[in-house]
Amino acid sequence: MPLKDWSIVHTFKFRIRFHISSKGMITGEGKEFEFQLPNGHSAKLHSINAESFSEATKFVVVSGGYKSDEEAIKNGKQLKESIRFFAVKNRLGLDLGKDKATSFLLSYAKDKMFEASENTVKVIDDVHGLSTYSEEYPVSCFSTSMIGLVNPKTKSFFTDEVTKLSSSKIIVNDKIHLSMELVTASYFETTPRSRFLTLVLAAESILELENRSDAICTNITGLIDSVKSSELKQQEKDSIIGSLKWLKKDSISIGLKKMAVKYLSEKTYNNVSAISFIKQCYDARSKLVHDGEVNEDKYNIGILAANLEVYMTDLLSEIVGI
Repeated sequence: MPLKDWSIVHTFKFRIRFHISSKGMITGEGKEFEFQLPNGHSAKLHSINAESFSEATKFVVVSGGYKSDEEAIKNGKQLKESIRFFAVKNRLGLDLGKDKATSFLLSYAKDKMFEASENTVKVIDDVHGLSTYSEEYPVSCFSTSMIGLVNPKTKSFFTDEVTKLSSSKIIVNDKIHLSMELVTASYFETTPRSRFLTLVLAAESILELENRSDAICTNITGLIDSVKSSELKQQEKDSIIGSLKWLKKDSISIGLKKMAVKYLSEKTYNNVSAISFIKQCYDARSKLVHDGEVNEDKYNIGILAANLEVYMTDLLSEIVGI
């Protein structure tokens, strides 16, 4: 084995693996496409389960030359969120993973494979999401191995848009992040009802419910005091008091309507105003959750889901500014 030269400082790469819900949503010939990032580094987009971008549903973006693992992680996270923004903006089903390996190989086996390559190729786990690694050696990743086609994008359009979004350095909070994750996950749902409920949950997840009027809160406080002084068991008291405290805040239905007024007051969906549309959606959601079914003549879940998809794209675009 050749001696290691400790005077050499090795750079680092980041790697982002992601899946889309249907092939043909990112189009183009070939399996590799190079593009420039706003940080001055180059990156490559690879299709990993097909011979062309047009046939692929699984992709990897790789960029290297970073001076430290921390720098690679920072830039990788920024590009990963830009890919998520792209998916929301362009209504693309996206699975960016949880930055964890989808399969594992024991360190002993990795070491044996490294030796078999005459110490030239390192084997790393195939992480679904973001991972980083040293560029000291070439690497090889170890792995085992009903949505309609909408709005396909070329490989260059994808990389151009993701690069623009990355340069804007948009920062979102945890609630917005969760909402975007739910929206892009909804495209993988195979039934209109599950897709619809996922999208409603995406809307609910970004609510910041306001306090009701002082008069209402005062009356609720009186009810809470009454429960506290009652002869009910403590467990029952705690349960009722917890429910009463929630009444000091706007209901979810009111919160959704206020959000529609704030961000989408000029828009219409399913031929009605945004505020009327989101009320329809929440009413339908309540019927589904509580009764298990809805009157399809009144609430066509497939049509509501299709329009709610556009509604959430517009809403998140307004909130985040993408």
